[in-house]
Amino acid sequence: MGEILQQRFLAKAMKSGKTLMIFSIFTRFSVLGLLCTLAMLTEYNNLKIAYNHPRLVELSSGPAMRVFYESTDKFFSIFGEPAEMAQRNGGMTWSIRIMGTPFTDPVAALSVLAKSRRWELGFALGLLAPIGLALIFGRVFCSYVCPASLLFFAIARFRRILRKYFYFPDYSLPGGFAWGVLAGGLGVAVWIGHGIWSLLLPYFALGQTLFQGIAFGSLSVSLGSLIVFSILDLCLGRQFTCRYVCPTGRLLGFMGQKSLVSIKRDATECLTSCQACVDICPMKVNPKMDETVDCSLCGECLVICPTHCLSISPRNWKTSS
Repeated sequence: MGEILQQRFLAKAMKSGKTLMIFSIFTRFSVLGLLCTLAMLTEYNNLKIAYNHPRLVELSSGPAMRVFYESTDKFFSIFGEPAEMAQRNGGMTWSIRIMGTPFTDPVAALSVLAKSRRWELGFALGLLAPIGLALIFGRVFCSYVCPASLLFFAIARFRRILRKYFYFPDYSLPGGFAWGVLAGGLGVAVWIGHGIWSLLLPYFALGQTLFQGIAFGSLSVSLGSLIVFSILDLCLGRQFTCRYVCPTGRLLGFMGQKSLVSIKRDATECLTSCQACVDICPMKVNPKMDETVDCSLCGECLVICPTHCLSISPRNWKTSS
């Protein structure tokens, strides 16, 4: 009977880890879809200001654009006057408004503060969501929000396949490297402007590339940054960019190092010789040593652990020792 219960518990633990992974992929694709939608809203706003009539839109831009204009008009009319509702939604990864609610990138906030030495109230209030998320759950931005991490997630699996036939090294950099990128980026932002972040932040580069392509039908120089980040991940190490280069991940990891929710280990069930969780972790966290800093709660260690002694729970939750 005890064996059956244990098997059921293990199956449940594995299922919860897989559920987390599926959920993280879903949320990041949702953010990707949101970025595409916000880029398309730029075109809608332009059509609204220039023509404000479906027939004129069709004459100017064709039947397909008229369908887009009318469907967007119909959607926003559910919430109020379409033009006003559309204006309440906008932005890119730098700063986004969704139904009037602001969401501000912490690196963007630092950049604006360094250059302008002040924040607008709405821009500052937009920090509440990302900082609150980090304080409660830690570095979950990397696994549940950042759309660029989907690219690195796919490259990591492609790299795993290629390693069966080719040698790929696993390099590491000091944790301070990302802080250096942040400091250097802030210095350049003060000197030249905030556009430097479209080259230094992977998700910003992705957002800028999508925005440029969808809203203006042209390629962005940020595409070059995405290619460089992809090469780094493929050639230097699994999710190398997330772990060592991206300053946002490092900043949010620092904020969330004492997060309310974290990975937990039942020491009585942990196998001494097992290193599965350490090997699989994309952030190189060591759950076996009860490390939680930089953990993004992606759930991969929950799936791979042979005894399923790992779980995600409030930090003050007591485990067996």
